[in-house]
Amino acid sequence: MDFDENLELLAEHRYLQWLDLLQTRQVQIPEWATSFHPQRLSCSIVLPTLYGSYNFGIPVAFSNGEEWFVRFPLRGKTSAEHLDEKVASEVAALKLLRAHTDIPVPEVKAWGLARENKLGVGPFIIEEFIHGERLEPILSNPDDKDSCLLDGKLDDGKVNTIYKQLARFQLQLFNLNFEHIGSLVGGSSRLQPPLTMAANMMACLSGANVLAPLRQELSTTEDYFEHVWNQYWQQFATQRRSCAKDPVADGKANYIFHQVLKTLIKRHVWPEYSKGPFKLHCDDIGPANMLVNNVQELKIVEVVDVEWSYIAPVQLATVPWWILQERPDSWPFDITRRDMFPKYSDKFRRILEEEEALMPAVQGPRLSELVKRSEEDGSMWLHMLVVTTPDWVELAAEVRGRGEVQSLVARKLEENERYWSVVRETRKMVEEVKDGKRTHQDVIDHVEAAYG
Repeated sequence: MDFDENLELLAEHRYLQWLDLLQTRQVQIPEWATSFHPQRLSCSIVLPTLYGSYNFGIPVAFSNGEEWFVRFPLRGKTSAEHLDEKVASEVAALKLLRAHTDIPVPEVKAWGLARENKLGVGPFIIEEFIHGERLEPILSNPDDKDSCLLDGKLDDGKVNTIYKQLARFQLQLFNLNFEHIGSLVGGSSRLQPPLTMAANMMACLSGANVLAPLRQELSTTEDYFEHVWNQYWQQFATQRRSCAKDPVADGKANYIFHQVLKTLIKRHVWPEYSKGPFKLHCDDIGPANMLVNNVQELKIVEVVDVEWSYIAPVQLATVPWWILQERPDSWPFDITRRDMFPKYSDKFRRILEEEEALMPAVQGPRLSELVKRSEEDGSMWLHMLVVTTPDWVELAAEVRGRGEVQSLVARKLEENERYWSVVRETRKMVEEVKDGKRTHQDVIDHVEAAYG
């Protein structure tokens, strides 16, 4: 997805403004955290503070040696209207996993929505603090500092140790059944679409209103995939920068891509599982969000984040995107990744089958069978929203709609001119913020007015 530079700068300055506020409130955090402790013990902040892609974390240590981790979602990195939902969904997922699995997620000590935080810095989660080493760097190629690609020279024993644990995690997630697709938040409307990582990114950085309430609930796999397609189409059709480089060529190519994607959705739905049971799905679970006890034993001691968790069709519980650690939709087109993926995907499936045989039998489809099926029919790529089918050219050639393409391209040409005009003004204003002539709020007001 091509991001809108104006909205990227809007998100950045919302974040910086929020960070300034948090820093002014940081001195109050120990007393505030103490108010949640059952014995009201005093505590102090333990440096360094920790940043993630979507969260800011502050460790605190109590007078009895107990350690907690205070987490705030980063303003600007999550759609402003959905900060509370993001936190409530993750808390629901954490409690669900602790109650029904042995996946090592932290205990929630306290949490609250934005209105419940007297510090005024938004919703929060307070968890137990677990020490460990980050797994992703251990598995990455040490010679490639710009990539988290799995090191192809890693000892098989190490890869097997990690895959075995991840297979057990996947199996336990798969054994949880739900009756409907949607949010984990209790009492939420079934007309509220799932807060996925992709939808949040589109909402923040494209301006498309992809998280608006639905007209009808998502009852089947077809409903869900069509909903996802509609989100991507809405992003393409309404985002000002979706064809910024070359509105004519990009407009035609993107139109064809979306129509082919719609064709593939109809092809790859598995009708026998379309009406459930549905499964817990977490977009961001993988080695990047895991800690191990040490490099030698590689025992996973914490799954750090389970944000972007929701109830989804069973088809998403197939080949995991994290097989090579990198998300396939971010791959450069090179032979290394093309050859590595099936090799390690087969390895994971074999380990999954072995672990599955050790667990009690459950009714319904076996996860290993679905993984194998998704590999064989190519639906795993659809699940990752990466379409690389052999007959792409033939499918593209079947796309009709010349009049619609021409109308869309004409609109994109007009939007493109307005877009770059606003970008130039925003860039100038950002430089003035650096010089102390303007504030973060000035940038925020400028972009919001241009996109209002």
